[in-house]
Amino acid sequence: MKKTLRHLLYGIAVLLGAALATACGDYFEGVTTAGEMQLTRKVIPLIEGDRYSIPVTFSPVELSNNTVYWLTEDNTVARFVNDTLVALSEGQTLAYAWSSIDLLRDTAIVVVLPGMYEAPADYPYDMVIYTSVMIHGTPLTPDNADQYAIGAYVGEELRGLGQMQRHHDVDYMVIRVWSPFERGERVTLRCYYRGQARAELFPDVFTFDGERHGTLSQLYPLVLDDDAEEYMPEIDVPGFDYDHGEPADTVDVFTDLD
Repeated sequence: MKKTLRHLLYGIAVLLGAALATACGDYFEGVTTAGEMQLTRKVIPLIEGDRYSIPVTFSPVELSNNTVYWLTEDNTVARFVNDTLVALSEGQTLAYAWSSIDLLRDTAIVVVLPGMYEAPADYPYDMVIYTSVMIHGTPLTPDNADQYAIGAYVGEELRGLGQMQRHHDVDYMVIRVWSPFERGERVTLRCYYRGQARAELFPDVFTFDGERHGTLSQLYPLVLDDDAEEYMPEIDVPGFDYDHGEPADTVDVFTDLD
């Protein structure tokens, strides 16, 4: 943890008083004897430039009049403006929340994906997908495309972002996928819902072949329906783990501040 953050959090802990001494070990789950505060999204995938307010629930509900304070571990990746999380640059960081009166706490992990893609110089091969995109019954058009980001991936590496276009009243997306190899890599597609902190996986899987898939007269159909699988990003924060999409533990920022 960065030294400046440690000092800031140490000062906060001192001001909050001895009640914070109830925290023990290296982790906490947002629970104290006074009640419970939970961030409803524990893993938050965002695109650079996205803004998102993390929903908070209290139990019992009478505790909901608490003011919640927010902080991110690395404010070059994401930072809070009042209670709104702003995604700034590619990377991962932790978001911390604590309540003003009852000293309830919880943590989420923020994963920020790049908003633009430029292929490295050593990725000379490309494959192009001309596609029509349908998202839960809504066709993607230039008028609503800014609500989504469609990314092509090899493993966890972004290899291209879809660009929405219109030609002679035909709406279509061009997804150009880049690779260092002529053929053979496994390519998957994800749909990010801008500002909603969630993403889903298209069922389609491509084998990179350097060819064109679909044409303007016969677009390749990409469809997300109610059976779509939610994407959970890989986490590279030490000690973080989750089971079936929910983190097993969340990091206690009020310990190990020395």
